[in-house]
Amino acid sequence: MKEFFEQWTKTMEKMWAPWQDLTRDAPWLQKPELPFQGNWSSWIAAMRSTYEVNTSWWQTFMEQGENLFFKLYKESPLYNQTVEGQIREIWENIKKAQAAQTDTVKSQFEKMEAMLKEKEEAS
Repeated sequence: MKEFFEQWTKTMEKMWAPWQDLTRDAPWLQKPELPFQGNWSSWIAAMRSTYEVNTSWWQTFMEQGENLFFKLYKESPLYNQTVEGQIREIWENIKKAQAAQTDTVKSQFEKMEAMLKEKEEAS
């Protein structure tokens, strides 16, 4: 059994050797001119900015949607004050969940940026 595994290991090494040579000398895998952390910092800053724009848009959409919905609901023949209170409560919970998610993601971006900054300063 041991001989079988040794033979299998030798065969795998022979198969992987050309791939290792290819990837070791590939120009796209060479060290970039800019530090790696710098590239990540730029990417994270762009993602953070994009996320902030998206959350701002969603907050505006939710506020305008809320105003429009309740104006139309009050004019509806199905209007019920008790149901309106329940719907408002649900809407508030959705907004709280959205704000908590926004804070969490923002915090994660800040942590990543701080970590990269520390690595850049240490380099």
